[in-house]
This record gives sequence, C-alpha cells and structure tokens, in this order.
Amino acid sequence: MDRIGTGELSVDKGQFFEAVTALAGSIFFLRQPRTMFSAQMSVWTSDPSEGISPEDWLTRTLSGARPVTERRPVAFADLSGEWSRVDDRLEDPETGESRPWHRLRVLLVSSDGAAWYHATAMCDGQDLSAVESEFLRVLQSMRLKVEGESAHAARAEARAEMDDLLTRAMERSRAAVQRQTARPAGPGEKPAPPVRDVETRFDEAVQSAGLGDRREALRRIALPTLVLTEAGESDGESLGQSRVGGGPDLAEASAWPRDRSGFHLNFLAQINLADLPHDLPADLPDDLPAAGLLSFFSGTDMSDGTVLYTQGDTALVAHDLPSDAEETASRAMNMVEWDEATDRMVATSKGEEDLVAATDATGRLAFLRDGEPVVVLASEYEISRSRQLLRFDRALSVPFGLPGSLPEAYVEVGLEDPYDFYAAIREAFEVGDGPQHQMFGVTGVRDLPTLQDAAAKHARRAGWHDLTTAQDWFLLLKIASGGEAGFDFFDHGDFIYMANRQDTRNGDFSRIHAFVVSG
Repeated sequence: MDRIGTGELSVDKGQFFEAVTALAGSIFFLRQPRTMFSAQMSVWTSDPSEGISPEDWLTRTLSGARPVTERRPVAFADLSGEWSRVDDRLEDPETGESRPWHRLRVLLVSSDGAAWYHATAMCDGQDLSAVESEFLRVLQSMRLKVEGESAHAARAEARAEMDDLLTRAMERSRAAVQRQTARPAGPGEKPAPPVRDVETRFDEAVQSAGLGDRREALRRIALPTLVLTEAGESDGESLGQSRVGGGPDLAEASAWPRDRSGFHLNFLAQINLADLPHDLPADLPDDLPAAGLLSFFSGTDMSDGTVLYTQGDTALVAHDLPSDAEETASRAMNMVEWDEATDRMVATSKGEEDLVAATDATGRLAFLRDGEPVVVLASEYEISRSRQLLRFDRALSVPFGLPGSLPEAYVEVGLEDPYDFYAAIREAFEVGDGPQHQMFGVTGVRDLPTLQDAAAKHARRAGWHDLTTAQDWFLLLKIASGGEAGFDFFDHGDFIYMANRQDTRNGDFSRIHAFVVSG
C-alpha cells in the first residue's frame, strides 16, 4: 500500500489502481493496462463555488448526465457530503465496442465550508463492484494535512505550482520557435519559422530528456512524419491547393459527396500530393500517387470519414461553402428522423419556411429552396469558412506512454517512463504556434501497431477481408482542432484517417478507417 499526497490531502493507494499521478492539488489513479475501458479515479480539492450550495452545485453538475441511479449522504475524513452514481454506456470509436459505463462521484465539504473535496471513479460494468469497493477504501483512507487558513495557503500554492508549469511549457515552446531561423514565405503564405535538420533536432530532444546514452535505440522508435501547419488564408482563386476549411475543389464530373441519407458530407481538408516534399525518407509510405488531390470529408458521427482522390491532370471546379451552412443544417435536422427499416434519415416534415424536404430517385433526402437543390451538410459543427493554406515540414513522431502501460517499443528499450522523451520530441518538432496536422508516423496515446490492429479489425467488420494485414495500414492524415480553421472535434480532439497500401498504390481511397481521438 502506497501513500500519495498533495499539499492539502493524502490517500493510501491499494493494488487495484496501479498508475498514480500527483500534480499540484490533485491525484489521478489509472487501472492498467490502459485501454478505452480502463477504470479511473481522481481526488482533488477546490475553493467553494460562489453563490451556490454544495447540494445545488452537485445537482447542476449531474443535470446533464444520464439517469442518476443513486444519491445519498456520506462522511469521510471528518468531512460530510454526498455520493452519486450515474449509469451510462461508453463506446470505443476505433473498435465500435460498447460497454455499460458507471460514474461514481463524491463531493465533501470542510466543517467551516471553506474548502470542497472532490472524488470520482469511472469503470465498466465488469469492474463496478471492485471499483466501488476500492473507491470507498480510498475515501476512508483519505487524510487532510492542513485545515482552515493553512488549507487556503495550500490551495494557493498548488495553483501557483500549476501556473508555473504552464508558464514554463509556454516559454519552452516560444524558445523552440525562436531557435529557428526565418525562411521566405511562398506565394499566399504567411511567414513561418523553418524546420531545422531532423536528426539535429532529435539529438537535442534526446539530450534534453537526459537519454543521450540511449540515442540509437530511441531513434529506432521515432517514425518519419510530415507536419502540416496553417500558412495563411487562401486567395480563393487558385484551385487544388493544399488547405483546410472552406468548400472542396472537385473534378468537373464529380458532385459534392452525400451520405446514404442524402446529407452532403462536411468538407475538412484537401491535400495536393504534388506538395509533399520530394526528399521523403525511404521508410515513409511510398504507395501514394505522385500527383492528384485528396479530399477529406466527415459525416454525422465522426467515424464515417470519406476520402476522394482526383487524378492530377483533372480539371477542377470550386464548390463554395454556403453562407448559411450552419443554420440550414440545423433546420434540416429538425425535419428528419432516423428510420430503422431503411437504415437512414427520412423526412418527417415537408418543409420549414423556405426549406423543403423531398426524396430523390435513389430514395435519399434532397432539400430544395425555391425549387433549386440546396447543399445541406451532415453536421452543423465541423464547418470552417477560413480557407487556410498548408505548409509541409519533415519531422519525427513517437507514441505517448504512461508507466505501467507502455507501448511495446518502449518496453523493448527498457524505458519505464517515456513522458520526458515524448514531450521533448513533441516540442522539438513543433512548427509555429498553431495546430499540428500530420501525415504518416504515429499520433496520440497508442503506438503504430495498436493503430494498425484497430484498422485491421475495422476492415474485418466491414467485410474488407483483403485488407486485414495490420502492417499495411498507415496514418494518412490527422486533422487537429483549433487554429484559424477553428475545427473542434469532440472537445478539441483530432480527426484521424487510416489508409491501406494495397488500395492506395492503385489510387483507391474508398476504404478508409476514420475516427476521432478526443482531446
């Protein structure tokens, strides 16, 4: 049994939760191995919310949740408060697996009302009994280190510590940008810092993480990547530019793609393959066409991404984003409902003011205004009017990892806590201060084999039995939230498209595994 503490409280940790992080005024527990359904627990402290009682605050917090199945008074560590439990479901967007998901929450208040203490635990149905027992044991083992005015001072110290961490992170980011020398901006681009030699930046990152003696082993973990960053507003006149936002440039004979219900897919980005650097490392996927335009779309649920490929010698037509795209999408959704029999949306209302719903020859929805077809997007949220050009820079990527739940690559080199290495690599290869879109390599918590396995499982579920070799899948594009384009995928997450070499070497991008990793 281990005791973990912050400046104001401490708890004894049992064996159920194996990974613990204590930072400023909070403690986080994670059940290993780390998966989408790993049980989690957090304990933290806060000042009271002004103008509201603890009971009303908890009621407000729980109001947007699924049904609250339990709520009762409790007392721990000489503190009184309330216990609640919410039953829900959690779905893994990569595998489609869904499980019952439970959230336990406790809010405790100090005797003088000057401090609130929070604790939460989340787990699937299989672990509920064990987690609830462990949650109670942890709460019973909680001890306050300080009270009264000393507690105020401890919380202020914790906030100062967190502010200092954020300040130092921002300073490191600014310093990394300042170390880069300027390069001239291309036509239509805003000036951006250059990217220095890849190996030089990798060596500096390894040294800053204190891992110079493992340089060669760690270099084998790092995967070649292209970082794509915003490079200024497109003039809107040139067709086929690599960019995010706006409307798509499509072949003259191609229409804006629609989903099976009839809604137009949301356009996110397009990549002109001729813009990719010509001196790419040999270990990057080389099964992409040398020229042509890749257009990236999303549907309604963030797991139905579509990629269109237009050959390089094809005449293009610009499709403008309607000025009322958000409003029209919202209004149209009020006119339809899901029909289980046809497995698509159907109209429940013929029209709303000037917008009319109809059914076309294929049985899909079509929307008309004054008798003319209207572009109605599948989602009112993933819409960007800012057409941001993209620049491409070579980089390296490594997977994130936590102690006790490491990607296999870190286990092989004996790196028990890779966070400093991951953070140093991420900082060394960050370009500018905007979102870091990406082609190839690895991104997020999972290592590349894990992403490939998830894509192969998706292929089996989809009946693509010729695409089930995991190693043939690669990261085609990651579109990040934020920046001038302003996308926000599920709480500032990333929209990821995985492609398969067997298809892409033939110029076929019709079978894609797409999903969102929440931020």
